[in-house]
Amino acid sequence: MISPATPENPLSDTALEMSEAALTEFEWSLWRISAAFLRWQSECSSELAGSGLSGLDTAILHTIRYRNKPKGLGEISRLLGRDDTANIQYAIKKLQTLQLIERVKGRSRKDTLYTPTRKGTKLTQDYRALRRQLLVSLIQKMERAEQGLGEATEMLELLTSFYDTAARRVASGSHPVERS
Repeated sequence: MISPATPENPLSDTALEMSEAALTEFEWSLWRISAAFLRWQSECSSELAGSGLSGLDTAILHTIRYRNKPKGLGEISRLLGRDDTANIQYAIKKLQTLQLIERVKGRSRKDTLYTPTRKGTKLTQDYRALRRQLLVSLIQKMERAEQGLGEATEMLELLTSFYDTAARRVASGSHPVERS
């Protein structure tokens, strides 16, 4: 429920409604771009692998290859900003079954690290080439595209922190939800 403007809450009902409408439109765009991005990842990787890969499978494979350094479950989760460990473990097993990644010895017996196989490395290279051919070429045609992508990335990182903070507040009970 929108409250009237007060010294503690200087925004008027109209200003709050306009901000809420803008945020709603932005969130709809996020849902659509998220779905489109996951669909792109899945279609591209599945075609290149000759087997069905989800967007999460693809993201994990690329994360494991990132900087050509073996990664453990915790680092993969952190880099992807995810806390659904069971889904990540399932995708790791799937990538191992498809021989796209393999386990490597970690720093201790408890520490399991993963690295891409030659087949996995080739898939990520082919993915990058197809991405360049289909997407980068389109983006280059847009005026100021690279600058715009940089600005959009900074804005998304800032908004990610807002959503993470709000989620923590709700989850911790530090900000009770008003029911109407």
